Amino acid sequence: MTLQQKQKGKWIQLPASVPMAHDGCYSLGNKLGLKGKNDLCIVSGTVSSQEFNLTVR
Repeated sequence: MTLQQKQKGKWIQLPASVPMAHDGCYSLGNKLGLKGKNDLCIVSGTVSSQEFNLTVR
């Protein structure tokens, strides 16, 4: 599983990845450098989560 961030209209893979546990759970951390609203999603193979937003202050 990897974390992607939308930058200037394109999805960019961030240096954060983690394997999924046998029960389907995962924990992923990253320090975002862009302040303000960040559009993110989680990707595993060809499947991605819905886009979600995180605000960095």
